[in-house]
Amino acid sequence: MSKSEEGSTIDIAHTAEETSARIMTAVTDPARKFRKDPGHPEVCNIYTLHKYYTPSEVEKIGVECRAAGIGCVDCKKLLAKNMNESLAPLRAKRQELAAKPDYVNKVLADGTERARVIARETMKEVRHKIGLS
Repeated sequence: MSKSEEGSTIDIAHTAEETSARIMTAVTDPARKFRKDPGHPEVCNIYTLHKYYTPSEVEKIGVECRAAGIGCVDCKKLLAKNMNESLAPLRAKRQELAAKPDYVNKVLADGTERARVIARETMKEVRHKIGLS
């Protein structure tokens, strides 16, 4: 799932189905041609993501992959399930905020103004210290 290829990212705005579909098309272990072939999780993008989304089972997944006890499709399905569960609260919050564009714009405008005040004071201090004021 390279960042440079179109359609190879997973966005918080994606649905669970879109996320699962993208995971299912991801490249795994290029040396593993058949389900019965032992895998090499250390070169697999999906296994790397399991470290974040399935930390309690990552060692077991690695052992199962190396022994051909779990196939790439099974591994991807498990990742998709766990990733979607992990992203669900963030997606819900995003959906909630998307329904309140005026509120979001106000928060952004308030933050911009606060940052502007801090930047002015910082620049005043910088100018003073380098002798420009």
